[in-house]
Amino acid sequence: MSSADEEEEVEGGEAEEEAGEEEEARLLNAEEVTVIAADFLRRLGNRRGLRPIKASLVEERYIVDVGLKEKTATVQIDATTEEIKEYEIKEKPKETSPFFPLTRKNILLMCGIVAVSILVSGFLGVQSILPSIF
Repeated sequence: MSSADEEEEVEGGEAEEEAGEEEEARLLNAEEVTVIAADFLRRLGNRRGLRPIKASLVEERYIVDVGLKEKTATVQIDATTEEIKEYEIKEKPKETSPFFPLTRKNILLMCGIVAVSILVSGFLGVQSILPSIF
């Protein structure tokens, strides 16, 4: 083997080492960490209703928030090693709704009750009393 061939092999080896270091130094992106977090939560038993909410990079860790059916999961992933460093699953706070929320179904129910009460009061003769009150 000539010295020129040896130099090419050494240069080729150095180029491969540099490429390996570049791959190791490459940080993950938000899409990749979201997939990692979703896969992790599926392995924990949360198969349905996974909705990614937010992914952010803080120093060397990605923080991914994922909405579950009635919970919210926060997963911290190391940006360089792809390790899951920490996770937390919290119950979603209960939304305080009014006593009788105005939904389409409830509005139709109220209209039906008013219509039935007008019909019943007409049969009972209650309408003749109402004008005398006002």
